[in-house]
Amino acid sequence: MIRNFLARIGCLTLIAVAVFGAWHFRADISRALGRVDVVGPSSEPSESLAMQAEEKLTSLSTESDAEVRLTEAELQSLLTYRVAPYLPRGIEDPLVEVRDTVIILSALIRPDELEEFATPDLLQQFLADTARVAATLIPGLRRPGMGQVTVTSLQAGALVIPALAVPFVLQSLEIPGMDASGSDILIPLSSDVSGITLGDASVTIRMGTTGG
Repeated sequence: MIRNFLARIGCLTLIAVAVFGAWHFRADISRALGRVDVVGPSSEPSESLAMQAEEKLTSLSTESDAEVRLTEAELQSLLTYRVAPYLPRGIEDPLVEVRDTVIILSALIRPDELEEFATPDLLQQFLADTARVAATLIPGLRRPGMGQVTVTSLQAGALVIPALAVPFVLQSLEIPGMDASGSDILIPLSSDVSGITLGDASVTIRMGTTGG
């Protein structure tokens, strides 16, 4: 589920969501309430960690009853080495932070290089210069075969999108591969996935009866 989110929806959707939300609600946006402080990775990402994470995820698809734990360093390495090279120009330096109950996903955006997604005038209404866009996420399962990522907060630089506006922002976007329900982004999964939990700076994914 985590790799699906990063690869299929990932940073590009995160940017689109925050861009739309910050522009649409620019008159009501708070500059402090609900703000999330984004910090750098706790350890240096590496190609070997990215490969290690991929091997763990592959093991889930080959075993009917398994459990894997992906550390923050492994997730960051997947972002750095498997996602970042394919991001559009103007979207850079994706970061992931795993806290006790949420994941913080962010990326640096350069509004003057995103003309293919929005006009410079539109982007400059809420971002005058390069800024980091961030989302607070809670991954989980809605039902067998369907994962969900709940978006609890969005911010673009110093601008924080009101929490009550998040469902409207998500449902107003038309992005291939993204299906929104309230504040949730829905992601098709294998029906064998039985549990997704956060803790100790890591994400644990369970298959089959290991989900308890």
